[in-house]
Amino acid sequence: MPNRVPEEEHPILDRLINIRSRLSAIKRDRSSYLSLEDIMPLRLETEHEMEVLSELRGGHLLSESRILNRTDGVLDDVLQMLSLCFLSLGKKRESPAVYAQVVSIQHIFDRLDAFGVYEEDYLEPYKAKLDEIDKILNVDSKSHALPDTVMEVLRYKYTKCKQIYDSLLATIHEVSPELVPIRKKMLHVRRQLATICCRSVYLPSDIRKIQEKIADIDNTRIDGKFVAQDGSIPAGQAVLVDLLEHLYFWSHDLILACSEDFSPELQIIRERLVIIKSQLDRLQLTHKWTLRQTDLFTYQHQLHDIVKMMYSDEHVADHEDPDQQLLGKFLDSKGKAPEGQTILQFLLNKCYRMIFVLLSESVPVSEALTPVYNQLITVRQCLLAVKQTDDPCSPEELYPYQMKLTSIENLRKDGKFYDDRGHIPEGQALCVDLLEECYTLLESLRDDGDHKVHSDAQSIISES
Repeated sequence: MPNRVPEEEHPILDRLINIRSRLSAIKRDRSSYLSLEDIMPLRLETEHEMEVLSELRGGHLLSESRILNRTDGVLDDVLQMLSLCFLSLGKKRESPAVYAQVVSIQHIFDRLDAFGVYEEDYLEPYKAKLDEIDKILNVDSKSHALPDTVMEVLRYKYTKCKQIYDSLLATIHEVSPELVPIRKKMLHVRRQLATICCRSVYLPSDIRKIQEKIADIDNTRIDGKFVAQDGSIPAGQAVLVDLLEHLYFWSHDLILACSEDFSPELQIIRERLVIIKSQLDRLQLTHKWTLRQTDLFTYQHQLHDIVKMMYSDEHVADHEDPDQQLLGKFLDSKGKAPEGQTILQFLLNKCYRMIFVLLSESVPVSEALTPVYNQLITVRQCLLAVKQTDDPCSPEELYPYQMKLTSIENLRKDGKFYDDRGHIPEGQALCVDLLEECYTLLESLRDDGDHKVHSDAQSIISES
């Protein structure tokens, strides 16, 4: 078996499983907020196991030629959970928090690479996040904030993402500017297909309308080529023709997915993905108030389990005569790849993107301080909305805001916010800045109200 764990790695695997179990217990415990003192011992234990494992493997934990085994899988789980714990603690700009974000991007890029060409604007958020991660890793690498083995793994994951990004960008640049409008039309069609895929129910007629648009684009070709206005044949034909063929295939596949011929095995996977997407949808609406970043590990893990069901290189190594056409496909009970796979790929991509957005929207504020941060954000939004009305407020109308700010101010001791264990959680500066901004807005509204009262008094005097 390609993923068999060598005998000498068994003790390390057992200890990593133990660490994962303890992290899971911490993740599930909602009786108190996460604390750095809960996480640091487990982080140090993990770093030690990584060093031991690296020595066993000749000084390198990961490489292109290595076939991953269960030890790598459990280590990945542990590093993801530790990373999400650091995000929950508000330590977003530290290297340990990077791992979960890089893994999230890699999952998305694996899907994007399969779907082909994209617009540069679509890739921009990922480029921005990768640049941010690169800066964090460079700073921590120079300061030796992490052991070399940990930094090696982070760098390896980052490099894999950067390579896929560069490949996607190169494909974009293959298309001549004259063909960009046609590419935009095709990408718009693909977005429409993806939107329909994410519905719990859709009809064949929804897809057939889009197939007409695909045919209209195809009909603009002359002798099989997309031609510029001056009659020339611009560069990028292969990219656009490949995308056009994919659109035809995807649309046909999606019609099959809503018919009686759709594979029951694929339908089970589809229903699982729809449930995960619905849960992530709810999180996106309520995450500011209810999300603990470690909760995202559950969804990452569920998606990873689904991805592992696809025929992969590991399956190929198990067969003397492997079928390369099955790579990246879900198989049925007969070992065949049924039609209708497209909807699963679109749903997987959507779920991974939603997790990436939730991770990206996390702020450098500890979960212990998050309630205060959220209340201040809400008060600021209310004060800004009041100010935009240009309608002066009376002291009575501003009194509730004053009371709320005073109640938050009273939570501070010696100018700092403390958690329930007496520790000073991450995010102090952000919360203090918000508090001061709210006071400034409130004072400005008071001044506007006083000015209105004074003006009204002057008008009365003048009239009398």
